[in-house]
Amino acid sequence: MASEVALDAFPQARLASKMEEAGASRLGLRASAIFGLAILAGVFVALGAVFSTVVTTGLAASGMGYGLIRLVGGLAFCLGLIAVVVAGAELFAGNNQVVMAFAGGRVALAQLLRFWGIVYAGNVIGAIVTAGAMFLSQQYITAAGALGANALAMANGQCALGLFQAFMLGILGGVLLCLATWLCFSARSITDKVLAVVFPITALAAGGFEYAIASVYVIPLGLFVKHWAPDSFWQLKGMADAGLTSASFAGLSWSAFIVKNLLPVSLGNLVGGAGFVALAYWFLKLRPKKVVGVKKEARVPNILVVDDDPDFVEVTSMILDKEGYIVSTAYNGKEAWASMMGKKPDMVLLDVMMSTTLEGVDLARRMSADAKLKDVPIIMISSIDSTYHAGRLPDTVQLPIDAWLSKPVAPELLLKTIRRFLS
Repeated sequence: MASEVALDAFPQARLASKMEEAGASRLGLRASAIFGLAILAGVFVALGAVFSTVVTTGLAASGMGYGLIRLVGGLAFCLGLIAVVVAGAELFAGNNQVVMAFAGGRVALAQLLRFWGIVYAGNVIGAIVTAGAMFLSQQYITAAGALGANALAMANGQCALGLFQAFMLGILGGVLLCLATWLCFSARSITDKVLAVVFPITALAAGGFEYAIASVYVIPLGLFVKHWAPDSFWQLKGMADAGLTSASFAGLSWSAFIVKNLLPVSLGNLVGGAGFVALAYWFLKLRPKKVVGVKKEARVPNILVVDDDPDFVEVTSMILDKEGYIVSTAYNGKEAWASMMGKKPDMVLLDVMMSTTLEGVDLARRMSADAKLKDVPIIMISSIDSTYHAGRLPDTVQLPIDAWLSKPVAPELLLKTIRRFLS
């Protein structure tokens, strides 16, 4: 069954664990690979900002309302994150869910900060290089200078924000960006990923929320145009009719860019993405809710392994036995229940598909309804999410388990997960 192709979205019970696993694996990449992927992400986001700037140019003059202009610009801006999640790249704030791997004890703080630092630096380089390329292409003179005027107005507006305002807009932007990538992890196809991105990212841009890497394209482009555009640009119809000169954008400066936008928005993105999305979901979905207090000098924890695959049972038992745990085994729900009635285990490692497709789910529910067993931690270890049966798996609210691991599971991950529930 594990070889069958699944088309259903990942169930909620699996999604949080999938995010934690992905975070741990990404932090293990080579620094050069992370940096290269981060540069690409910066370029992709900048291209989304290019698209948004172009399609919104002239809309106000044509009589289109504010809300529709923001909607059009937001839809165009989605290009950046769609390219990131489909083509594959590392984006600051969008990948802040890696903090879940730190919260789960999978990686050290130094590894997390190193990863964020490399990604942020790469994103900044990619975005600002794209801004330079757009300036050198002289696209800002198109539409009689209206495109350049739009770019300058966007940059000037972002530099006019107050510090606290920029921070709060950054939090909201970080929430929506991290939410978009979170939703993408439940997707199994390119179509799923695109649809998961469109609404949160459109809301980010349309709502006027801030994203630091987009600002690294928008504001430097405005600065390049302000300081280095030829005199002929300021004489174009789109500029002259509006009475615009470089002096019209006095608030647009490198110091305003860094102090009023980049720093507070970056911090806000980090708080919104890592704090209000990733850590919130870790706390709600992955934080151990049942911790078994076992004094080492008193007794050794007893772990019951329930799985219909004898090879898995044998290998898992060997791993646990080597760590000093007492191991009991069962090959179906009936045997497991009889074992638990005889001796209460300290923890249960439980498969989903055994005699029936959802036998493990039925056993977990039976345990949660039993006064003697309801406080026993259940770690579900299954391959069901790689089969067409995945859609039959209930969501987290209906699934009374404490952690989820997918087969094949690495021994180190298995042991770390077990230790989270034993103190």
